[in-house]
Amino acid sequence: VSLASQVGITNVINAATSAGIPADTPGIEQNLTFVLGSASPHPLDVAAAYATFAAEGMHATPYLIQQISGRNGGLLFEATPQAASMLDAEATRVVNWTLQKVVTAGTGSAARALGRPVAGKTGTTDQNKSAWFAGYTPQLAAAVMLVKQDAAGNPITLSGTGGMRSVAGGSFPARIFTAFMKGALANVTATRFT
Repeated sequence: VSLASQVGITNVINAATSAGIPADTPGIEQNLTFVLGSASPHPLDVAAAYATFAAEGMHATPYLIQQISGRNGGLLFEATPQAASMLDAEATRVVNWTLQKVVTAGTGSAARALGRPVAGKTGTTDQNKSAWFAGYTPQLAAAVMLVKQDAAGNPITLSGTGGMRSVAGGSFPARIFTAFMKGALANVTATRFT
């Protein structure tokens, strides 16, 4: 909050949107509570923003369908990736170094089990209504969000889920992220961040 106050909340919001968080994300506001996690981005947008850090500032617009083939094997559709340099490469290297510390010496320690360089951030909301782990290696980014709702669709506490008194981003979300990344990167050579 102190740093956001010094550099200006507009600059913080501009950095977030440059990384890939949509400007119309609910909760993005011109006040300092934004830096505490008051916004509600989609996990896909968070993963895309973290991929921008992994790619040293190059942001690729996320898409859900890469290719559609017809019954006869012909190509009916193929996505055209759109990428642009959005953040300073040196600045993203500082982010990468900092977010590696969340894993090596912080709340994201469960992701160390990936056994390769990984950066990430945990997140847990007030009243334990959601828990996140978003992270990345130099090759791949992913975000895991756990939420729970009542029959009317209202968010409710995660307390008691999986027998845990409270669910934090460093618990189930970090372990789910790690299991996913192990499978997704099984045949990919580990590399270090720049």
